Amino acid sequence: MTRAVADTVTSQPAWMPRFLAPAHVADDYVIDQWQYVGVADTPGEDARCRLWLQLEQGLRVQARFALFGPPVAVAAADWLCEQINDQTFNDARGITSRDVETALALSPTERYAALLVTDALINALANTPANLGT
Repeated sequence: MTRAVADTVTSQPAWMPRFLAPAHVADDYVIDQWQYVGVADTPGEDARCRLWLQLEQGLRVQARFALFGPPVAVAAADWLCEQINDQTFNDARGITSRDVETALALSPTERYAALLVTDALINALANTPANLGT
């Protein structure tokens, strides 16, 4: 491996592996069955996130996403879904954009991705009945 290639490989952002292999992308053929959806966008970055939530096994949440936007936003949505899965709605409500920023080591210019996905989460949770989530 040449020095230039080695430098490129070692200098990739911490979130890059998550972008290259997201595990929580929504399947087109099943999203109509999901109960709650939240949408958010960032016109300045030309990014749009749609987050689906559904209850499974009592009050445990499952989450999936669809996203049009930069790779960092895809990685942020995937991380968020991973954190929400198998949690309660109250647990999901506790996740902040700062959690996403820290977990993915986002730079100041990438922080909009954390705001985008947490806004989609907030909007999805706003569509749930108030008595869910314990």
